[in-house]
Amino acid sequence: MRHLAAIALLFVASTTGCSAALPMEAKESAAEQPVTVRVGFFPNLTHSPAIAARQLEREGADWHLAHLPPGSKIEWRSYNAGPSAMEALLAGAIDLTYVGPSPVINAHVRTKGKEIRILAPVAHAGNALVVRKGLNLKTPKDFKGRRIATPQLGNTQDIDARVWLKQGGLKVALNGGDAQIIPAANAELVLLFSRGDVDAAWTIEPWVTRLTTEFGGEILVENKESIITILASSRTALSKNKRGIEAFVQSHYLLRDKLLADQSWHERLVRDGIGGETRSAIPKAELISTALSRVVFDAREDDATRKARLTSALTQALKDSQASGLLNGDAPIEPLLESLIADPAPVQK
Repeated sequence: MRHLAAIALLFVASTTGCSAALPMEAKESAAEQPVTVRVGFFPNLTHSPAIAARQLEREGADWHLAHLPPGSKIEWRSYNAGPSAMEALLAGAIDLTYVGPSPVINAHVRTKGKEIRILAPVAHAGNALVVRKGLNLKTPKDFKGRRIATPQLGNTQDIDARVWLKQGGLKVALNGGDAQIIPAANAELVLLFSRGDVDAAWTIEPWVTRLTTEFGGEILVENKESIITILASSRTALSKNKRGIEAFVQSHYLLRDKLLADQSWHERLVRDGIGGETRSAIPKAELISTALSRVVFDAREDDATRKARLTSALTQALKDSQASGLLNGDAPIEPLLESLIADPAPVQK
């Protein structure tokens, strides 16, 4: 009878589907199963944790794989700007991406608040409006009849440019208007600026520093408090690969701490990483040092402070996207933040 009772208990445990019935060894084994995480990023300094991780991978010291279960894989996808990355996320081509707030807001509204989720803040500042010297461009009204380049239609800098000009009284449209905004990939944007084909460019680092140090540009507008990079995912990706996504974000936080603690290591990885990503000459040390100094990587903060800061910034990003004329519609901000992943406490020594 005792033997039959044991068999009956085992049968009940196996058919209830209750995870509590699993032995502790089985739970640990499941947690150690390898994962594959597909990550989007841009070859910009505002995404330097991704650039640094990619460079460590090239050097045979892959940071993220060292913090993921054995046998795991990281697959990187490079994009020029946010709208392309968000399209890839919604299409299921990636699990998460480093991206700016405006493309996130656009995708959030398009999916009626049901799909896009923010995982973590990454950086702020590091973007600016750069004008060519000698043109006497000081206010939005001075840009009447002028041409401004931005990285991509609808990306964060593109929205910033449109809102700034409109707030200054200019009419801005996709075609025509008082000033012309020309979306172009960052490398092309620099070429247009250097040839005098545009009068200004609103872009991010290291392109801001390149325009000012190599091509005689001057910074006219720089918002040092604006969020420039976050980690975003989707409900679909989280439902399929939550364990891998969470593990990557925790690994990102650990890498952030090490990068902030060792500036020379950070700068070296970024220099080599940009050269590797763009397949071009490694940038000069002084260029990267100056550019990185304009980017502020978010430090550890308590959950309530972080959520309040992100809510405020994303609410403003939503208003700006609507004011730009590129976004029609609305969606509540709260669902965006329901998947925030906790920043781990520093290791006690």
